[in-house]
This record gives sequence, structure tokens and C-alpha cells, in this order.
Amino acid sequence: MYNEITTPNRKGNKQMAVATATYEVGDTFTTQKSKVTGIITESNPQANGNVRVKLDVNGKARYTTWTAK
Repeated sequence: MYNEITTPNRKGNKQMAVATATYEVGDTFTTQKSKVTGIITESNPQANGNVRVKLDVNGKARYTTWTAK
């Protein structure tokens, strides 16, 4: 599986790429393990290469971590 971060997201840039899809704030995203679907409200690249993603799931905040492999 090919994964990459295209831009940092917290400071104004709003894209990340997962496999062959590119996601932006406002897009719908489904987590891999728990299959929870929500709207991306924030994403924060971490120093270790992971991305911390905040989702709005039925009005409640849920965080997930996307890991590049």
C-alpha cells in the first residue's frame, strides 16, 4: 500500500493522501480498524510521520491516527 502526506494541514494547507485518495478538511473519512465514518475537521502531521485526524462523528469529536507504512 502506498501512503504519503502531501502537505502539512494544521497551518493552512488542507490535504493529505492515503493510498490513492487525497483528503481535505470537510471530506468524509472512514477509519480502517473500527470503520467509523466522520467528516474531517482537522489534521495535524506529527514529527514521527503520523497524522492525527479529528473527525466529526454525529456532532461528537473523534480522533484517529493515520500511519504511513
